[in-house]
Amino acid sequence: MNVYLIDEGDAGLTLVDVGFEKNAAKITEAIRGIGREPSDLTNILITHAHPDHLGSAAHFESDTTPATMHAIDAEIARAGKIEQTMSPGPGLLNSILFRILIGSKPATFPPVAAKISVQDGDTLDIAGGIEVVHTPGHTGGHVSFLWKRDGGILFAGDVASNMTGFNYSLGYDDLATAENSLARLGRLDFDTAVFGHGNPIMENAAKRFAKKWPSPE
Repeated sequence: MNVYLIDEGDAGLTLVDVGFEKNAAKITEAIRGIGREPSDLTNILITHAHPDHLGSAAHFESDTTPATMHAIDAEIARAGKIEQTMSPGPGLLNSILFRILIGSKPATFPPVAAKISVQDGDTLDIAGGIEVVHTPGHTGGHVSFLWKRDGGILFAGDVASNMTGFNYSLGYDDLATAENSLARLGRLDFDTAVFGHGNPIMENAAKRFAKKWPSPE
């Protein structure tokens, strides 16, 4: 599970996804490793309401460090529980890993206040502007965050993965909806894509999305 940190200097720090509950100490250590403190956090952006992406949010969020999510998944975050409604993503390896890593039981996590709810097209006043792109399919309220700098950097969450190659995520609530989201990302402008799971794509990332999931004619 990847966690990303945007350092704006005096303007503060932004976390993009926050790992499992058990990862809070490791994230704190990483923040201190760059000479900052968790008190320097000003924003938490969460792509979706799965425990590996928001599990430690309750540890870091506060009145001055709000967690931001799409309204659909924010309801789940506040409840502290999500039912397992996904099916494996395409491919034999995804099917095997899904059964090993995800299974069929509900997942619980410390409830998240998620005081800021966003929707598609919103621009967050963070780091010069980060656009919210609603990319449902993995969950109903899954969002990707597009940071329009350095050629465009897409925080893709689990809309796709790059663990054993650039491919579908392990599971989806609605695969057809996810494929529409993936095709839409290929029409956007970004050079770099980073994922919840796996390695980043450092160049021509939007073109890679467009080639793998072309838009319908």
